Amino acid sequence: MCGPLYENAIMSLMTSITLILEIVHLMNMQNEENYNIKNDDTFDKAFNINNNGDNSDKMFLHSISENETKNISMQNLSKRIYKRQKQTIMMSVKDALHTMHRVLDDEYEGNTETVETNNAYGRILANNIESSENVPFYNTSTKHGYAVLVSDGKSKRRVLKAHLTFAEISVVPGTCVRVRSGDPIPNGATAVVTLANTKVLEKCSDNDDDYFNIFDKEYEIEVLIAPKVNENIRNADCEMEHGQIVLQIYSRIGSVELGILKLCGINSVPVIQIPSVGLLSIGDKLEEPGYTLTLKRIYDCNNITLISLLKENGYNPVDLGISAYQLKAIIKNIKYALNKVNLLVIMGHANDNDLLKPILREYFNAVIHFGRVEMKPGKSTTFATCIFNHKIKFFLCMSANPVTIPIVAHIFLLPFLNGMHFDVMAYEPKPNIQTCIMTTHELHHRPKFLWTTLHWSEKETFSRACRSKKQHQNILKYQKANALLMLPQRTLHESKIDAAFVSAMFLG
Repeated sequence: MCGPLYENAIMSLMTSITLILEIVHLMNMQNEENYNIKNDDTFDKAFNINNNGDNSDKMFLHSISENETKNISMQNLSKRIYKRQKQTIMMSVKDALHTMHRVLDDEYEGNTETVETNNAYGRILANNIESSENVPFYNTSTKHGYAVLVSDGKSKRRVLKAHLTFAEISVVPGTCVRVRSGDPIPNGATAVVTLANTKVLEKCSDNDDDYFNIFDKEYEIEVLIAPKVNENIRNADCEMEHGQIVLQIYSRIGSVELGILKLCGINSVPVIQIPSVGLLSIGDKLEEPGYTLTLKRIYDCNNITLISLLKENGYNPVDLGISAYQLKAIIKNIKYALNKVNLLVIMGHANDNDLLKPILREYFNAVIHFGRVEMKPGKSTTFATCIFNHKIKFFLCMSANPVTIPIVAHIFLLPFLNGMHFDVMAYEPKPNIQTCIMTTHELHHRPKFLWTTLHWSEKETFSRACRSKKQHQNILKYQKANALLMLPQRTLHESKIDAAFVSAMFLG
């Protein structure tokens, strides 16, 4: 039987064990902190410690904040990174988009390059384009017939033999020249008489067209109706004049635009450089497809999902792979990425309590413009900027949930990239339309985004959203979707929504 002395001994033992565990935990935290700083060559380079030859990192230090880092200690920096962070202010989706647009307009200028017209499909023009020629370059005939002098009136005319170039032919009184629709008007001619208003006088055939098609034969015709000046003649430069602006700055070059450029004799054009974007995953549980999964690990599908989506929209993202969730690894991978791209998309550990945001603030001196968004999923979506090697760099950080990634990409990533590309037609998110939902949806205290498929019928003037009865979101819903439902947030009086019209972002 256990008496009071035994119970007191047990309690004392448990208290001692708890105290020992807390001491060990604190020692481990201190050791980890010391390891990450003192043994981290990334920190050594940034603060020019035992490093005499890396000028690029010295320049990086200066561009971050020379005054702030002049007397800073490595231990203080580590403590600031590991210190519990305050929650960032939550923004609505509308305000977050407005913030991204404002930052882009204020801080990003973009770069230009010149490409051959044949390789310009899909690019964005960096300047207005002026026609280098009159189009057409000369007066042309709008009908099949005979180029004549109006002053000859209704009379007989000798049809001259055709020449390889109309410049070698001159129409004089009493003569005319065969022309087809689109042919240049011969020198001197002031009108074109159609075949229906002429009669062949020298016949060796019952068909007048036989004479019209024999270019090396001279014969005589009679003009039956007095022609008018410029009748059936299209003047030079009637479509485009030399020096006329034919394409506006920031126009996307498609098939019609390519035709216009070629018609104007333009062989190269200035375009906006396609913005560089990199994709980095952070997590210790992620594995590259192709490797055998070990316990508690999953394959990383987010990179390939975003890579494919960006390529579909004309971008060529850089796959930066997977970074371990460790201070040294995260900093090293972000620095490597910023040397390659202007926009870094980071997937994973974007929560306020994770390391990513304090690393951006304390190490890269980044400005976090928003760190939480009022949406579900996608609450931890973060947008930040920093100066790296004297250049503006952008961060878009998000949850690594495969359901969240495509939603955040369509709402934030694609519009922002289109803005960096100065693609004014695609700058805003896809249009919102009203659609009818027939199933019951549980509302959330944040606005909710759900994948759906919109259908139209001939008998209705609106679309209907088709969703399964299961409300659980997964990547399979994205596979068949053509729109994002945007459900309102829950209120005290309304926790569900059923058979109503709601907004949807139609993706096509």
